[in-house]
Amino acid sequence: MSFRIEEKIKINKSKIFKFLKWIKDNKGLKLYPTRIINSLYLDNKDYSMFSHSMEGVTPRKKIRIRTYDNKNFLHEDTIYKKELKITSVEGRFKTSNTYNKSIKDIFFGLNDVDYGMCSPVLNVIYERDYYLVKDIRVTLDKNIIYKKIINKYISNISTLDKFNVVELKYNHKSQANLFNNDFPFERSRYSKYCRGIEFIRSGYCTEL
Repeated sequence: MSFRIEEKIKINKSKIFKFLKWIKDNKGLKLYPTRIINSLYLDNKDYSMFSHSMEGVTPRKKIRIRTYDNKNFLHEDTIYKKELKITSVEGRFKTSNTYNKSIKDIFFGLNDVDYGMCSPVLNVIYERDYYLVKDIRVTLDKNIIYKKIINKYISNISTLDKFNVVELKYNHKSQANLFNNDFPFERSRYSKYCRGIEFIRSGYCTEL
């Protein structure tokens, strides 16, 4: 199993130009066109994955069904990916496989060996830009919105996150040193899943 190291940076939308300037100053390259990422996060009835993530328990995991470049999750002919994101003391590891069942079946739940029966609890949609800076992949997620699941349906009401999130992804700790001296933003814990659950429970983004 090959683990990777991730660092996350929460960036206020008003400072996004500063981040893009840093990319340019460091000769960063945009790898692909901007993509829309649309995810359904699953959890059990006790929200154990949410609790473990908030408490920093390791090992832990997140389960999500994801599609790309499609804001309508139930659109016909959409290709879905089932992803498991595992966090341990060594780092993070992600598995991704095509989800071959009817997407409507996922709303009735699936059984996980660690968390038992899990069902969709949150829909997260955002735009992602991919960059390469000093041989390290850097992603920028922006216009992040959260939707709750009500009676096995995705709500039409959404909560917009005030912040964007930047992720630095690399395979060796030595690569992190390349960012220590000139990266103008502070690393922080950031989980779209946890933020989304907190925001939909309160009905609004508490940081607005």
